[in-house]
Amino acid sequence: MNPLTEVQSRHEGHPSQRALTVSCRTGTEVAAVLDDVARLRANVLQAWPDLHDGDARAERARLEGWAKSWRGIAVLVMDQGQLVGAALGLPLEDEEGVVRDAFEAAGRATAPVFLLAGSVLLPGYRGRGLGHRFFSERENHAHSLGGFESTMFMAVERDQDDPRRPPFWRSNEAFWRRRGYVRNDALTLPLKAGPETAAFPPARQVAWARPLERGC
Repeated sequence: MNPLTEVQSRHEGHPSQRALTVSCRTGTEVAAVLDDVARLRANVLQAWPDLHDGDARAERARLEGWAKSWRGIAVLVMDQGQLVGAALGLPLEDEEGVVRDAFEAAGRATAPVFLLAGSVLLPGYRGRGLGHRFFSERENHAHSLGGFESTMFMAVERDQDDPRRPPFWRSNEAFWRRRGYVRNDALTLPLKAGPETAAFPPARQVAWARPLERGC
């Protein structure tokens, strides 16, 4: 085996070398994939900055709004039949969680907002433009439904001095800004701290939003 063939053999089967399938489920089709999405979330969101506990049942409970909404969307990335990435979206008024509750408590209208949530991708598949695809598919879905003025998501923020922060971790803020999203510090939500995290600096979720342009 010559050196070139050896390198090619070493990279065969690596995620970066394989063709992936991206598909969308909408409306009532979304419920059928939520168990798989929840398991993927439980895996991926254990990493910084989310630091979830890896409980797939808890993740599934957080997605209940998608099981009931006829206007939701799930963007799925498959590698040879295995789910390796997913991104969700639904009207904010259909969400059954703290984001909608916070909007209503602040006297903000939920009907014009389409919520983007649940974007997860296994590390080996990053850097292939799937982040842009996740946003575009959900934004286009919101536009096709009609009646929405903006798309929005909540981003987890933790203290720069938190000792759990990986030394070479980089925020996605530059990517979000290139997509046209603007940070809104007026809408923030504290993250609940369990007994195991009480000794660390508090964390929060911050809203990022952009107008839903025609033909986006």
